Amino acid sequence: MSYDLVLWKRSSRTKTAMLKECFESIMEEKDHTAMEFFDEKTFFTDMETEFGTQQAQYFGEEIDNCPFLYETGKGDYGNWILFNLVWSDYQDTTSNIVAIAVKNGIMVYDPQRESVYGNRRPKKD
Repeated sequence: MSYDLVLWKRSSRTKTAMLKECFESIMEEKDHTAMEFFDEKTFFTDMETEFGTQQAQYFGEEIDNCPFLYETGKGDYGNWILFNLVWSDYQDTTSNIVAIAVKNGIMVYDPQRESVYGNRRPKKD
């Protein structure tokens, strides 16, 4: 059993975050107009500080020692990251991922609790 988190950047083009719609689009491996691109490389560099060297779908030396798996996606409007956290460690792992995401201006959606972190409307360019 896993605990899921979904990360994306909220678009400055929309007035609301449209959380459910974005989440449902991501589950269908599609983006949404309420999303925007963010710098994955910077985010993953910060993740390495907390979790070890980035691998294809996990961080650290061994996949069995990483508290999550992840996959990335990208569309015309934005990109996203879907995390599947190990249930036994999900609270600490969630706290760490949320802190890194918010630092990078990325929103985190927790579909189990239907809660969101870092939901600030970006400034228009």
